[in-house]
Amino acid sequence: MGRALGVLAFLAALLAATGAVAQFDPAKVVREAPAVAARYPDPPLRYDTPAFLEDRTDFTSLAEALAFADRLAAGSRHLQLTQAGVSQRGRPVPLLVLTGQGRIDPALPTVLVIGQQHGNEPAGGEAVLALAQLFAGPRAALLDRVNLLLMPRANPDGAEAFERATANGIDVNRDHLLLRTPEGRAVAEVIAQYRPQVVLDLHEFTVAGRWIAKFGGLQRVDAQLQPATVGNLDPGLAAATRREFAERVQAAWTSHGLGHDDYQTGSSDPQDRVVSMGGVQPDTGRNVAGLRPAVSLLVEVRGVGLGRAHLARRVHAHVVAASSVIDTAAALGPRLLALIEQAGRDTATRACGGELVIAARHSPARRQLVLVDVRTGADVPVEVEWRAADPLQVERARPRPCGYLFDAAAAPAALERLRLLGAHWQRSAAAGRWSVERYVVSAEAGGQRQDARGAIDDGDGPPLRLLRVRTEAADEAVDAGLVYVPLDQPLAGLIAAALEPDSQNSFAANHLLDPDAARLRRVMKRPEPGQLAAP
Repeated sequence: MGRALGVLAFLAALLAATGAVAQFDPAKVVREAPAVAARYPDPPLRYDTPAFLEDRTDFTSLAEALAFADRLAAGSRHLQLTQAGVSQRGRPVPLLVLTGQGRIDPALPTVLVIGQQHGNEPAGGEAVLALAQLFAGPRAALLDRVNLLLMPRANPDGAEAFERATANGIDVNRDHLLLRTPEGRAVAEVIAQYRPQVVLDLHEFTVAGRWIAKFGGLQRVDAQLQPATVGNLDPGLAAATRREFAERVQAAWTSHGLGHDDYQTGSSDPQDRVVSMGGVQPDTGRNVAGLRPAVSLLVEVRGVGLGRAHLARRVHAHVVAASSVIDTAAALGPRLLALIEQAGRDTATRACGGELVIAARHSPARRQLVLVDVRTGADVPVEVEWRAADPLQVERARPRPCGYLFDAAAAPAALERLRLLGAHWQRSAAAGRWSVERYVVSAEAGGQRQDARGAIDDGDGPPLRLLRVRTEAADEAVDAGLVYVPLDQPLAGLIAAALEPDSQNSFAANHLLDPDAARLRRVMKRPEPGQLAAP
């Protein structure tokens, strides 16, 4: 990955790709009343990325995006077009690297912007192309203070088919811990290689659909925002994300006349009138990036179901948000690097002490939303049951271990996923006795992963193993060669999310590791000298 390639190589890969393309269907678009449409005028500037070509009726194809990026790279010494990975149907997952001196400068903050994880949300992908044009050209001087990584098509198969999920039916934005898709693995490898201090994920939210069915109105605001909200997130990083980044994005939207709110969603069940902020599980790009640790923000704009209506305004809302984030990262400079380093150190020093969150949920509340009347365009205030993602309610916690032991020969997929995430481990050096806790399964059921929208798109895999466990202390004989994954490292939150078996996103629940067969253990005392082989 990370190889510089010309557009011809990309297009050759495209021609070799398999699978039918079922692009955007204009017949399925929600038609707004004129009074509603008038509330969302085009921004006072013109974008000239491929989707805005004259007489355009659909969206930018992958081939067009690659050709556009290749032209930018040919005309700018600041931009390199590379390949992060290959999709399930053989399409390239492009990565655009923008730097001041032709290489990533580790003394500068690095910002990663991800577009179109969901293939039917094109404004994010188009905004990433607009950002490439902006920072390869008029704003290139800022690259002396910040490195920029842009992924315009994180789900190229879904984008070509104009479908939310990847080709095998898995939602890539719920695959950042399990890494079952090549698209999810491409994002993980970009993050592991470049270690960005900031990750920005661009999406679009549903405008009509469930909102009309439940509340008789359309979503009103132009944009919604949510930082990482997940158990075991470093509190100092969470506070700085809100103060230094989220509040500035909101101020930028206001200055551009763009309405905004917290991100909000709900199930497709018309009888379920609960409205929730975004998910609190360690599975989305937003939450996984926050646990790496990094400043991590989700930006959603008003778009799903609207077809090409207000596309310039939707892209503009993304560009305004991303520009604010990039400007803030550049302005903070060494302070941002120090913030992320400190969050990693603080996470590592919590090993062997305190509480570890195993499962958390939203906090119940009530609040008022303001929607838009579908005919008149007037504001429609609605009082709703609200589920807040901050603060979280902890459902289950247990003492934080020093690390985990398991037999990788019995769980090779688990070890490979930990490698892709960037975790570090060692092997037990010789047979000896360790202070551990065993997992004892007291109940097991099948099921499907859930979030605030309902069941998660997980393809055709087997049902989850929903385990109920307790732990029991033991002084246990440990063979040489077992894998020891310590928690005194910055990725401790992700490691725990993967290896504690009794949560819906764990490797055990998702058949990547059997706790009994792999002899998974919680290590409750730091290994003595000689118990571990040299790294």
